[in-house]
Amino acid sequence: MARVLGAKGLAGGLRVEVLTDRNDRLTQGSHLFLEGENDPRRVVDVEPGGRVPVIRLEGVDSREGAVALVGHYLEVESEPLPEGRLYWHQIVGLAVRDEAGRALGTVVEVFRAGENEVYRVEVPGAPDLLLPALRDFIRAIDLEHGSMIVRYEAEEVR
Repeated sequence: MARVLGAKGLAGGLRVEVLTDRNDRLTQGSHLFLEGENDPRRVVDVEPGGRVPVIRLEGVDSREGAVALVGHYLEVESEPLPEGRLYWHQIVGLAVRDEAGRALGTVVEVFRAGENEVYRVEVPGAPDLLLPALRDFIRAIDLEHGSMIVRYEAEEVR
């Protein structure tokens, strides 16, 4: 739901990029999971002003502790999404094929670029592909079979 951009102050403040449209998840007293941790941490304080929000998490009480978290994601318990919407973790790992059925690679990362999401596809023996998460490019996603069909034209794809 957010990514840690940097530290603020000496008491463990975290400048965060919000990656959700659910503002109620980033409030004092809410619980967030730090990427890679199994137990949630309570949000101790929120400073909503400025260009990006600043939060303080339980257990992060120094600048050094905050700096160590830069680049990490803050997550929440997943909830069912409306039809046609997916979580990023559902996209990562999908096998990617073009419309002709040629294997392109595997989605290894999802990230935001401006207002859009981008899928980074690792292609064996070739540079990674960056595919915008737009209907013009992403033709179908089949979670049951772990695959994604994309509109992609290349002279030679391994």
